[in-house]
Amino acid sequence: MAVTSVLLSTALVAALTSPSFADKKSDLERQKQEANSKAQDAKKHLDLTTKEFAAAAAALQAAQAKLDAAQATLGDTRGKVAVAAAFDAQMQGKLDKSQAELRKARSELAKGEKQLVSSEKSVEEFAVQDYLEGDRRLRAVSGLLSGEDPMAYGEQVSLNAAVSDDQVATMQRLDATRVILRLKRQKVQKLRDKVKVQREQAAANLVQKQQLEVAAEQQAAEVATLVTARESAKTTAAAAQAEDERLYQEQLAETSRLESELQKVVAEELRKAREKAAREKAARERAAREKAKNNGGGGGTSRPTKPVVPDTGDSGGALSRPVSGPTTSSYGMRKHPITGVYKLHDGTDFGVRCGTPVRAAASGKILQQYYNGAYGYRIILNNGVKRGVSVVTTYNHLSRFALRAGSRVERGQVIGYSGTTGYSTGCHLHFMVLVNGSTVNPIGWL
Repeated sequence: MAVTSVLLSTALVAALTSPSFADKKSDLERQKQEANSKAQDAKKHLDLTTKEFAAAAAALQAAQAKLDAAQATLGDTRGKVAVAAAFDAQMQGKLDKSQAELRKARSELAKGEKQLVSSEKSVEEFAVQDYLEGDRRLRAVSGLLSGEDPMAYGEQVSLNAAVSDDQVATMQRLDATRVILRLKRQKVQKLRDKVKVQREQAAANLVQKQQLEVAAEQQAAEVATLVTARESAKTTAAAAQAEDERLYQEQLAETSRLESELQKVVAEELRKAREKAAREKAARERAAREKAKNNGGGGGTSRPTKPVVPDTGDSGGALSRPVSGPTTSSYGMRKHPITGVYKLHDGTDFGVRCGTPVRAAASGKILQQYYNGAYGYRIILNNGVKRGVSVVTTYNHLSRFALRAGSRVERGQVIGYSGTTGYSTGCHLHFMVLVNGSTVNPIGWL
């Protein structure tokens, strides 16, 4: 901005040329060429570090995205492992309980089968004995008829009844035992089936649990790798950004030095221009007085001369849009997209493709066109006096120029082509308006 202000002053002085100005201008042009040569070298480094910064930033962003995804997957997997472990413990508890029930049922079944065998044997022995001895009631009657004591007959009848009741009970127990054994066998079979299913479920869950644990370990390793990659990308980005900032500061220092030199030269030329204008005014006044004296002393006085104000632009008070494109960043304070510094955005960005023709916002003269580390390829156009103030427009981040420095241009004439050189994140035109050397919001002039 300051350099542009000085260039505006230089343009104003150019209208008041002096013999020594050509030499000083030539010297300034030589310094400008040297500065441009240095800027070209700086551009190579800036382009390189900018690419490294962009690559590192992209790597950092990609690593962050992968890291977030891996951490989410890892958390989900660990949750599944925990659920599988809890289910495994639950299944193991059920399996242990079922197996205990199965063992108990088998024990009761074996005991029942043993009792069944014993009962069947007892019944079998009774049947054989009863067959061998005949009908107990007939034997008791036979004894009574044979003259046995009637008391003995009664005892024999009671004994026979008791034996019969006992046998009936034994037979009933035998039937009940058989029914219970059948139920126990069914229970044992159900428990066997249940244990089999639980074992299969536990085995399947165990396989899933082991697979999840392996996946969790792999994901944990991936997360660790991504963390390392993220830190590496972050370090690379920081280093690239630091180098980028260093080169940017060097370019600013060089620009400041040239600005100081230009200010000295312009101040000297302005002083000489004022002295020359004063001398010319005094000469005109003397000539007018001499003329009046020679004409008989008429009282006429010379009309005061107006100060010379160069106006290299057209008569239109407003500026035309240099390109047809949407506004992507307005004039004002913002965080720089590359350096991250909160500073004034000294122009208006128009979003257009690289190579789009850029047209003069008004007629005027191209003061300079060169490469700047921050603005890239830029054109500085003096549009003369508009609305009573001096107006200069600049066109920045160009891909190439269409004319030569010093060329006169008309409003709407193509002077260059848009690009993304310098500190730029993409194809666009950075358009600036300077009024009396200071930047203003271009929208107020369009």
